Amino acid sequence: MRNLLILLSALCVLTASSCGKKEKLSELINLQLDSITHSLAVKADAKQLDRLILNINDFISKFPKDSLASKYLFEEARIYQSQGEYKNAVTVLDRLLIDFPDAKECGMSVFMEGFIYANLLNDYTKAKEKYELYLSKYGNENEKMSHDVKLELDNLGKSPDELFKQIQANADSLK
Repeated sequence: MRNLLILLSALCVLTASSCGKKEKLSELINLQLDSITHSLAVKADAKQLDRLILNINDFISKFPKDSLASKYLFEEARIYQSQGEYKNAVTVLDRLLIDFPDAKECGMSVFMEGFIYANLLNDYTKAKEKYELYLSKYGNENEKMSHDVKLELDNLGKSPDELFKQIQANADSLK
């Protein structure tokens, strides 16, 4: 009986220590994502974000075919966007679309690129290109998102004053 307990204990230790690098790295990334998610509304700790981005890229380089890779890239882009690093966000989103063309995050990535170009970088040509790509490739996936994309396209480059006047004119015409 004592030998059985020793054998079981040894087996448990071996099992615990054989937990793969992928699982450990994924767990670390998820913990880091959870800890910074609450602080993204404000400037998060730069060192913490740098470590997270390094871990994400380490995971992707070690496990490029894993389904979590595209999810982590999307989260990396969100982090860059929340920190005002819009060009880095777009670069990561492009990487996601190229490296993982069938990932479930692709539709949202294209929309996010269009939004960044239109509303944060004021590059209306690129925004139009991304929005049209969204409608042609992902437009059937989410009716509300497609509606939002069409509204964005209709209002590209318009100032808040122009939008307000347009809304006012539409309201007046309904009277």
